Amino acid sequence: MSAPDLRSVRRLALEQCFEFVSPAVPLKRFHGTLPIEAGGVLCDSQGRAELLHFAPRRWLVPGPSPALYRILVELDLLGDGALVDVEGKWQLFRIEGESAGRILESSVNIGGTLLNRSCAALVLFDCPTVLARDGTKFDGGVTSSYAESLLSAINRLPF
Repeated sequence: MSAPDLRSVRRLALEQCFEFVSPAVPLKRFHGTLPIEAGGVLCDSQGRAELLHFAPRRWLVPGPSPALYRILVELDLLGDGALVDVEGKWQLFRIEGESAGRILESSVNIGGTLLNRSCAALVLFDCPTVLARDGTKFDGGVTSSYAESLLSAINRLPF
């Protein structure tokens, strides 16, 4: 058997990346502004995930639109949370095509993990990852120091 087609897995450009953390403010204050449900995702007009609620009171913000960035800066200035520049912490990637499900299922029960949610923090091939599903494509952020390990693990799959 051959390895999965790595054209199914590609890195995505990332010009800015932030995390927004709000440890003490009631989540209902963010209703209508941030996705407050576990695993909620806010997408831009092109369908790209730009705000991922990946852990309690933590959102990954890969390449925010100017409007979203202004909102998060305002929340930071009001003391409702902290907008933290995490440039270099994450590498973004997309897994798509007919091999996407098989690639992910080789490491985790992706159907169970993303049941009733759009994103989750998980360990994919021993690599810390935040993964968001959009139909049959999956966008993820892997901790930068694990990016090569993730691609290598996918390349070694026996199909």
